[in-house]
Amino acid sequence: MKKDKELKPRADGRYCRKVTLPSGESKFVYGYTPAEVKRKKDKLMLLYALGATNINSKVTVQKWGKMWWEVKKEGKTGHKSQYGYTSAMNNYIFPFMGNMKVIDVRDMHIQTLINEMGKKDLSESLQKKVLIALNGMFKYAKKNGLIISIPVEDVEVYNVPVDIREALTPNEVKIALDTCKGMRAEIGIHLALYCGLRRGELAEIKWEDINNQYECLIVTNAVEYINNRPKKKGPKSEAGIRIIPIPPELWQMLQNSPRNSIYIVPSAKGVQMSESAVRRLIEPVQNRIEKRSDGFRVTWHRLRHTYSTNLEKMGLSPKTRQYLMGHATVSLTDNVYTHFQDEHLEIAAKKLKGIYKTSLKSTPWNIQK
Repeated sequence: MKKDKELKPRADGRYCRKVTLPSGESKFVYGYTPAEVKRKKDKLMLLYALGATNINSKVTVQKWGKMWWEVKKEGKTGHKSQYGYTSAMNNYIFPFMGNMKVIDVRDMHIQTLINEMGKKDLSESLQKKVLIALNGMFKYAKKNGLIISIPVEDVEVYNVPVDIREALTPNEVKIALDTCKGMRAEIGIHLALYCGLRRGELAEIKWEDINNQYECLIVTNAVEYINNRPKKKGPKSEAGIRIIPIPPELWQMLQNSPRNSIYIVPSAKGVQMSESAVRRLIEPVQNRIEKRSDGFRVTWHRLRHTYSTNLEKMGLSPKTRQYLMGHATVSLTDNVYTHFQDEHLEIAAKKLKGIYKTSLKSTPWNIQK
């Protein structure tokens, strides 16, 4: 058996070997160690034996993912199903490893992607959706002889700490409000923190949804995203249709805000925010806060959860809290303002005038049973 010649490193530190396939075609494999070069040589020879010579070994993850999806989507007719895959690819997989060659992807690359998602407080369910998409892509690559093994099999989801989902403390609220002053995210943060809006509601809420007579916000729609683009839909549930009293401080802020768009919280271009734009909106605030010695993680979910906690601290009844959070089923009549005269909302409107003060100081909870 012919012995391999001793490899010597190139000027760039890598090793290289010329591999001549049985067809007579020559290819070069590179690696940072002789062992890595040998593995790549063996893989190349095996791929040839498997009949994979017709597949370009330089195909990237993004190119392969799009090829795979063209085949996969035929059986995925539902918007939610298609959105789950395309969102995973376009928002997470392609930006992170889209330019990598499929044959070069290892489990450590995928694990790094998942870890980065976890560190950004992206849910474990979202991480699993990304892994499902990757698993499908690489299974298809293996089936077609492009790779030998699937690099997703040993990857684990990143456990998001439970305390990430807890409400902000009064001191953290103060830091968050001070940090976002003058930033594009300021109004959005106040709306999430003092009106409990979801991310999809933040992207959809318009100036016309404010009622000046009752100083309230009327939430009737949210958005879902298809390929990162907003698509108007109804609320998350019938309960998502609700009327939210606006605290005086936020009311004044809204009155003084320029109205250069039909949306209260538009994108930088003044149009409706895409999914990634909603995520990017809060990132500069997150980055500033995390650099502090007493830094912490602030997310849209935590802001909304803080609103829920403050409703409880102010002594609002469970029924009222459910309504304001959009968790309770409420049927609205044509005249939605009649609901604002309901006793539970009338009481809420009065109590919520003090929600800013409540959120900024530690007070004994006065929970109405």
